[in-house]
Amino acid sequence: MNSDSDSPRPARRRYSPLAMSAIVTALLALLLQGGFVPLNLAAAVLALLGLRQIRREPERYIGRAFCWLAIALVLVLAVLTALVEPTPSAPPAEFMVPEQNAAER
Repeated sequence: MNSDSDSPRPARRRYSPLAMSAIVTALLALLLQGGFVPLNLAAAVLALLGLRQIRREPERYIGRAFCWLAIALVLVLAVLTALVEPTPSAPPAEFMVPEQNAAER
């Protein structure tokens, strides 16, 4: 027999499914311009779970960079969305309707 076949082959490391889901979800949030907040939160949660999965089984999974990239993308989208969207405030004076009692006085 061949001595190579007697030794067990090391398991091949593969990308964490949670890391891949996180980056795909973050890219989908980017396509939607960060307007759908639950999608941003889902990408961040998936990335954190992916980091946890990779930390627990480093001999089995890789993809830490995908997780950190997804987190960074979600944070950038959140900041840009907060800067671009106007804050809710009182309506401008030109849209305010005068009280009808004021005209009768």
